[in-house]
Amino acid sequence: MEMLMRYVFDVCMHAGGFLKMFLGPINVRASRKDVQLKVKEEYNSYRDRTALLFLLFPSILLCLRSWVWNGCLPTFPVQLYQAWLLFLYTGLALRENILRANGSDIRPWWIYHHYCAMIMALVSLTWDIKGQPNCAQKQRGVQLFLQWAMMQGVAMLLQNRYQRQRLYTRIALGKAKRMDVVWGETAGVDGQLWLLCPILFILQGFEAYVGLQLLRTAFKGVTSEWQVIFCGILLVFMAVGNFLNTVQTLMAKSRFKAKMKSKSKQELD
Repeated sequence: MEMLMRYVFDVCMHAGGFLKMFLGPINVRASRKDVQLKVKEEYNSYRDRTALLFLLFPSILLCLRSWVWNGCLPTFPVQLYQAWLLFLYTGLALRENILRANGSDIRPWWIYHHYCAMIMALVSLTWDIKGQPNCAQKQRGVQLFLQWAMMQGVAMLLQNRYQRQRLYTRIALGKAKRMDVVWGETAGVDGQLWLLCPILFILQGFEAYVGLQLLRTAFKGVTSEWQVIFCGILLVFMAVGNFLNTVQTLMAKSRFKAKMKSKSKQELD
């Protein structure tokens, strides 16, 4: 399993390797602009649909856990959710690689993040969800992950709603290309950033906390499966990567804003 994961990750890291692994050696670059824009709009539509499901799916599982399943999640619904996550992140990664091939500005980290999420969802499918006795303690990590997924769904909805409007404005002003897309903190005005950045930082901190809790349950002997340790390490890694990418983006925005102010001041002088 470890050798398989390493092979898949190595293939994904090379330019075009991910697309070749799924689609074969075909050319995905569209020659016509209208076809490129249709690819982008389909990607936006896919994100809109999945953002709502990202919020609803874990919400339903947590409600059923409290109201129907007496505080203990059955294995099958959780694995069904993990299978959907694998489908979701594979679809996102495929679309993002095609967009990059057609000139989009998607940051490489977000694609690599989805590779990690795909691997984590695949590993989670082999994770034996423990039941009674001590169900609440054994499933603490799963419960926290579902709560984090709900927060992620809210963040995705906010990004889709507010940042896309700003991106269309930037395209109209010539400050962005028509193939550019909204992801993470790559677009947005100051007021939106004041709203989104705290949510993103809280989300990243909670993601790291879930990972550490998984590691804690494994090292305390509550659950000893290797999948728990693997997913815990991967969650912490993704949280740190997201945080660093967010900080880099904000610093780049700050430098660009300072440069534009300096340029405007020189023109006035």
